[in-house]
Amino acid sequence: MKDQFHEIFKSKGINYFTQDQPMREFLNFFKFEGDSDIEELGKYVSEELIEIMDFVDHNGKPELITWNPDGKRIDYVRLSPEHKKALKRLQDFGVVIKSASGNVPWMYHFVSGYLISDSGIFCSLTLTAQTAYALKKYYKGDEKFLEHFLDGSDPWYGATFYSETQGGSDLGANKTRATETKNGWVLNGSDKYFASNAGIADGAVVIAMAGDKGIRSLVTFFMPAARKSGEPNFTIRRLKNKLGTVAVPTGEVEFSDSEAYLLGERNKGIYYAMEILTISRVDDAMAAVGIARKAFWEAYLFAERRATFGKTINSHPLMRKDITSLEAELEGAIILSLYAAKLFSDVVEVEPPYNDSYHYARFITHLSKNIAAWSSVHVTQYSMEIFGGIGFFEEFPIAKFHRDALVTSIWEGTSNIQALEMMETIAKKGVATVFFDDLKRRMERVKDTFLKEKLETRIKFAEEQFESLVKSGSFERGSKDLLKIFGNVLSLALLSEAGSELGSQRLIGISEIYDIISFENNRIGFEDLFENMELVNWMHKV
Repeated sequence: MKDQFHEIFKSKGINYFTQDQPMREFLNFFKFEGDSDIEELGKYVSEELIEIMDFVDHNGKPELITWNPDGKRIDYVRLSPEHKKALKRLQDFGVVIKSASGNVPWMYHFVSGYLISDSGIFCSLTLTAQTAYALKKYYKGDEKFLEHFLDGSDPWYGATFYSETQGGSDLGANKTRATETKNGWVLNGSDKYFASNAGIADGAVVIAMAGDKGIRSLVTFFMPAARKSGEPNFTIRRLKNKLGTVAVPTGEVEFSDSEAYLLGERNKGIYYAMEILTISRVDDAMAAVGIARKAFWEAYLFAERRATFGKTINSHPLMRKDITSLEAELEGAIILSLYAAKLFSDVVEVEPPYNDSYHYARFITHLSKNIAAWSSVHVTQYSMEIFGGIGFFEEFPIAKFHRDALVTSIWEGTSNIQALEMMETIAKKGVATVFFDDLKRRMERVKDTFLKEKLETRIKFAEEQFESLVKSGSFERGSKDLLKIFGNVLSLALLSEAGSELGSQRLIGISEIYDIISFENNRIGFEDLFENMELVNWMHKV
């Protein structure tokens, strides 16, 4: 049978690890090397995974089967055979097991997320990774649960059941109750409302209240999907219809004396819950920029071929400016997301009450998730526009990239939540001083005089805006603006430093464009730099 998927997806055959020049430069900058598995993963995604998940999205979404023919409640979520094979193939590449076992740093998992980036199937692996992370670090009982997650031949899958209808991100409003009995902990609650991986997960990290003191009564547990008796440990009420991320089943879960196992210490539940959530936030950022890269790469290849008014559309000055601007925006989001991944990877052994390095790593995750998510939405939307009318057609993969990007600003805390939690780290953990010191150290390593002066100006601007916000007393009202400013100036610092350290004139040029679009976007710029296709032509497919 003739395979013609390459006719509707021109990026098929690209190795997203070895051929992504900016990513390779950034990984070099952060001293990450990878291995043969991650190289094969980069190839597998474009040659097989994108086609599989595009088909699942349109024709093979997960289906909840509540009862078997004998009338037994089974709550079985059926996946298409190719979907199941893809999950196992990704596990074989070590996307979860290598980092969760401690054999390689967590950076390996995060970089893998960028390569996979399909925010449906990768969500299933993110949830699995953080469940394994929680068991390895905080479960003090029998190691059998962790061993299941690390079993390469038949690995378990995980989930996090946190949010409830009445609370959402307000975890202190949760109503699920935890009770300690002579036989162990049991949980009761009827409304875990955003339960992704429900029906796939063999076990989940669950939060519940064990008292009446709000957030201080929150306790974190591991809950296997099956009771000791082998019967289902919880029920799935329904699966939800979603705009995107169709591949990951998101359901509503109910507990009735459901068996659970305490993670860590009872009075530190909120700390564990938020630490585990941080893995998802880093993954969210990495997936967001990975989706954007794939969509933009595909759009770039289309722009090389599509002719209008007698020449290819990438020959028109306006389109050239748009393409270089989008590339700079995306590279700024990528390097910031990698920085967040690197910092968190370096502090995974730290436990509550945590240290300054952990608090700073957490602070950077808020910046990166915000910048990455909104950049992903913008880049994927404009990539559709490059295709013109056909960019809106579901028969081509480009529309799915945009739909899947939209959720990245919502999952694991909206931009408002990221802003508020960023301000909490500033007010209670004193990270602002660390942040500005970090920026200035990086500025001193920039060799390009013009860029260094620009960076110094932007750092002063960020300091002034921060001081103004502090004096105003309106922390909450201005927090999201500050979140964006901080993210932009750190992205500029990282791009500029990487360009200098690696001796990359391409990155220096990207840095200059990033500075303009981030801090002077209200002026009309006529810089020839915007038409320098040498900054982006690495995407050309030979």
